[in-house]
Amino acid sequence: MNEYLLQRLRADAAHLLSLAENEGKLKHPGVKGRFRELLIDNILSPWLPPDVHCGTGMILASNNERKEATQDDVVLYAKGICPPVLVSKNAPEGIFLYNSVLARIEVKSWLNNTELTKFLRATKEIASLKLAVRDGCTNQFTGTLNFLFAYKSDLTPGQDSELKRLISAMSKQSIDPLSGIVSMLCVPGRGFYKIGIEKGKRVWQKHLSDDPRDRIAWFVACLSNSCFEYLIQRQGRNSTNSLEVGVGLYLDRPFEAVNI
Repeated sequence: MNEYLLQRLRADAAHLLSLAENEGKLKHPGVKGRFRELLIDNILSPWLPPDVHCGTGMILASNNERKEATQDDVVLYAKGICPPVLVSKNAPEGIFLYNSVLARIEVKSWLNNTELTKFLRATKEIASLKLAVRDGCTNQFTGTLNFLFAYKSDLTPGQDSELKRLISAMSKQSIDPLSGIVSMLCVPGRGFYKIGIEKGKRVWQKHLSDDPRDRIAWFVACLSNSCFEYLIQRQGRNSTNSLEVGVGLYLDRPFEAVNI
């Protein structure tokens, strides 16, 4: 394990939590948007591929279907695949063509049943969008990843309670919990969970540390891995033959499967 990288991620995570706690004291409509900006500015951007950027706005598919992003959405898009239509040159808001959208994160200040249902409904909309593929293309492409990050939760702490609520809510929305449509759930004070592969099958895995900083660090590390992997795939290349990797491949993998 690269101890320097882990300590750097932990330091960034501690800074994020401190800033979020301070911002959360403000009673202002713009605070929710500020939580999103904190996540982007302080924790995500340094670990993404150079061509991948963070934004918020509308996702537009090839058949003119669209998904109107909420204020809580962070859209991770590859500018080299499809250029965004930004409000202005340096603004993060705009329209993002679906081919370029690698992942989407919803950031919640407080996670409750209502917010979780909103996230899953938006996720189903995203999953229904179609990529624009050239005639004769034989490559298989995967749709956009969906991640959920919440600073705090209204649940009473319990053994894997956040994941259990997510799985229950997915079932109510007719979403297969192992489909990969939802790939990660991070509530720093409660746990970090992700879809992984064990013995050739998809499983939900949990991070074994109880330290909120570690949970955020590994959320970022796994997201970094995913963005590098999906960018290579969207470019029609094989990541197995590439040295392009996310920061997570430089760290240990302290996860174990959760029986759902």
